[in-house]
Amino acid sequence: MDKKEKQREKFKNAILYFVRYCNTKDLGATKLNKLMYYLDFLHHRDFKVSVTGDYYINNKYGPVPNSIKPIISSLKRSGKLVVIKQILDGQDCVTKKEYTGKENPDMSFFNKEEKKTLMGVCKKFKGYSTKEIVAQTHLEAPWFYSKKGDKINFKYAQSIEVKL
Repeated sequence: MDKKEKQREKFKNAILYFVRYCNTKDLGATKLNKLMYYLDFLHHRDFKVSVTGDYYINNKYGPVPNSIKPIISSLKRSGKLVVIKQILDGQDCVTKKEYTGKENPDMSFFNKEEKKTLMGVCKKFKGYSTKEIVAQTHLEAPWFYSKKGDKINFKYAQSIEVKL
């Protein structure tokens, strides 16, 4: 397995981990995006390398991993993940995605430090509402110093003050 394939497997298994262990009523697509952001940016801050190798885009609701849609689609096709869209409070066109993992994450893809970051991100943000985690990412330099639609620079990870 080459480096790119291994990073893709890490990405998939990080999603499965978050769905399995951080799945509260607030875990929809937006919060999942932020958990992935913190996984990669906090790991980069502490170890000078991201876990998944993906890059992030500045979007209205905060950082979004570039590869999340094809990775989610792949997990759905393989039967490892079920995604249900739900209309929120009877509002037209306002939906939330609910995730159910059909398999446990394969933790063998992660090294010791990556596992520690993954578990730390889950523990830190599990109780955050979507609104709270979005607000937190908007306070961080990586999102703040990038423009809408632009790639977010990992150099700003050093200024993230979140402690795991």
